[in-house]
Amino acid sequence: MSVILVPTADRPECVFTLDAAFRLADTIDSNVAGCHIRPRRREPLGERTARRNVGGAEFVDAGPIDSAAARRLFKEAAEARGFAVSRRFAARHRQRAIWHDIVGSPARALGIAGPVADFSVVSRPKPQSGGRARAFLLAALLDSGRPVLVLPQRQVHKLATCVVIAWNQSAEAAAAASAAIPLLRHADRVVIVSSGPENRAGPRSSQLSQYLATFDVEAECIRTRGRDIEREIHEVYRQVRADLVVMGAYSRTRLREILFGGVTEHMLFATNLPVFLLHR
Repeated sequence: MSVILVPTADRPECVFTLDAAFRLADTIDSNVAGCHIRPRRREPLGERTARRNVGGAEFVDAGPIDSAAARRLFKEAAEARGFAVSRRFAARHRQRAIWHDIVGSPARALGIAGPVADFSVVSRPKPQSGGRARAFLLAALLDSGRPVLVLPQRQVHKLATCVVIAWNQSAEAAAAASAAIPLLRHADRVVIVSSGPENRAGPRSSQLSQYLATFDVEAECIRTRGRDIEREIHEVYRQVRADLVVMGAYSRTRLREILFGGVTEHMLFATNLPVFLLHR
């Protein structure tokens, strides 16, 4: 991985996402890009994002947004971890930090900055948060085309040392596991959790384990009953003392998951676990 993107504002939760991003970048020898997104006055939350029921046609007023404060927060986090703050990345250098200001909706901004990063790091919105907080998370997931690391709004002391891969034989889950390989290679333990019978038209957990072994990632497989997938993932996570879940996002359509429930919606909005997701 070469670039980790962190949307940054002058907010307490961004202190935690920046700290986690720079610690991961230090571990996997990556760069970090900070991005402050400034909406235009009367800017919709996002054309594509709004159509996905992320706040409908709600509008926000830009007002006096302090981009300088967000940039200062980013610079302090970079310097605390020994990252040089630069105007641009250099091909032969790692562990650099650069800063962007982008004007527009979350969907537009993360559709610009997201695809040229390996993954984004965002905070999970609080249950009482408004549409804009959810818009940022879902714009990163649905509009960037890249994985998203969703973190709780608190200090995460350990991250990606013991990783659970939630496996359902889908292309989304396979793509998420593949994208997470740079993290998996540094993990002390990797556990593939398959809930219920593996009778779908896709690779089995044992085949994923063999694939990961070609990258020197040793993974063990655990099968659960599949009667309550969300609870079973939580239970394995607790049993193995994991600190990250890797999974595909929205194997079914998002509208169907909203209406009937689904693992992605649960892991995004009903838990407080660090989750690395990829939607294709």
